[in-house]
Amino acid sequence: MKNRQHSVAAILTALILAVPMTSAWATHRNDAEQAIAEAKAAHEKAAEANAASDETANMIEQAEGLMPSRQFTKAREIANKAKQQDTFAYEQATGAAKTDETAASEAERAIAAAEQARKKAASVDGEWRDTAKMIGEAESLAKSGKYREATDLAEKARRQGELGYDQAMHEKDADFPSYVTSWRQE
Repeated sequence: MKNRQHSVAAILTALILAVPMTSAWATHRNDAEQAIAEAKAAHEKAAEANAASDETANMIEQAEGLMPSRQFTKAREIANKAKQQDTFAYEQATGAAKTDETAASEAERAIAAAEQARKKAASVDGEWRDTAKMIGEAESLAKSGKYREATDLAEKARRQGELGYDQAMHEKDADFPSYVTSWRQE
């Protein structure tokens, strides 16, 4: 009986401590709504400078579309990306941001090389799962002016494309091992 009371007390203590912490990691509706409002404001500011893009407008709409399904964390992430891109576009249009042309062209070359490696791997059914997603994230980072991060991510994606191609070519003529084929013949 005494052990049972201790285990019940331990469970209650754990629940009392754990339940308040569960909301700490989740994004609340207010946070997502605030991020969307900030993204809209940045988009309007970029539009005033003729620097707004349809892509960021679509991202904001996508974030708003996630709200009814209670995907607040994803909505906040998308809205923050849109805000970063519009803010950077506004700064470029008004001359506030000095673009490092070398870093920008390096990121562009790295992204193009990654896309080429991905297509080469895909041509032999060797494309790895997240390669295209990594390239998309690198493009998003470049649009936000984060050229160094975009270059690094594109290099990783390029390497994945190369490895995927190599793996597919090595497995191309692979057959079952002899111990498997001898079992099948019996």
